[in-house]
Amino acid sequence: MKVKELWSDSDFEKMGWHDNRLYAISFPNEDFKLTLDIDYIFKWDRSIANELKFWVSPCDLVFENVSELKIETDFKDSLLLFISDIKRSNPRLSPNQNVTIWDYVIECDNGLLSFSVTGFKQLVRAQPILSETQDLNRL
Repeated sequence: MKVKELWSDSDFEKMGWHDNRLYAISFPNEDFKLTLDIDYIFKWDRSIANELKFWVSPCDLVFENVSELKIETDFKDSLLLFISDIKRSNPRLSPNQNVTIWDYVIECDNGLLSFSVTGFKQLVRAQPILSETQDLNRL
């Protein structure tokens, strides 16, 4: 399976982040970017033997011009973090009327992240491999 290396806002409706493992978060600094290191599942694949396998790639999910960042997590049961869903809402023009601002909520199995941004890019660091698990178990 071969996929394009750069995904963005225009692809949002075609994408889904359910069960994507989140390894690390790089917080915004002077560049106002929030970067998530994830394993992105491009395709769920059922084999002839009815076994479920996954086409997975390591990716950087980068949100641009982040504001109003809130993170609520509870790691008491597990230190692993998997994304359940990413939702966006409330599109509105920026004060200078040049870009659209969106509110995002990233729901995880043990917490959530919420923020406002002007867009995102997802950079594929390697083409997908067929995995028996939903993540690549990278350390």
